[in-house]
Amino acid sequence: MINFIFKIIHRLSYKLFNLKALYYSYLFKECGDNFKIWGNCHIKNPDKIKIGNNVSLNDGCYLNGLGEIEIGNNVAISANAIIVSTQLDPNTLRKKTLHINKKIIIKNNIQVGAGAIILSGVEINSNVIIGAGAVVTKDIDGNCIVVGNPAKVLRQLN
Repeated sequence: MINFIFKIIHRLSYKLFNLKALYYSYLFKECGDNFKIWGNCHIKNPDKIKIGNNVSLNDGCYLNGLGEIEIGNNVAISANAIIVSTQLDPNTLRKKTLHINKKIIIKNNIQVGAGAIILSGVEINSNVIIGAGAVVTKDIDGNCIVVGNPAKVLRQLN
């Protein structure tokens, strides 16, 4: 009996995540169809984030849209991935710490691996797999797999 009750609670928790996705779809600058959140995510400055169709965020994702984020269609962002469109200005560290905001563009058909980090000012072209734990600091051409810190092309995709 206890197992049955826990299974029902587990199923209901996914309904709550659907409500959370609906809530954020109204807060985003734009949001396409079939947006999903699969777990607890932290989203800052959603009014500066554009989301395409068929986008999913998994447990522990962190998005900070201060410098703007555009996410295209068919994008899966895995658990604990971080996408931050703002950074510290190294020229102001001794005086007053300031931030530099730079737009991130993530195009179509992208898979962001677990724990990957995408930093401000980066453009990721279509058809890219970003490996788990990769740190993306520069633009990525399309049709490839990138891994490592900093992220480098592992191989091209056909």
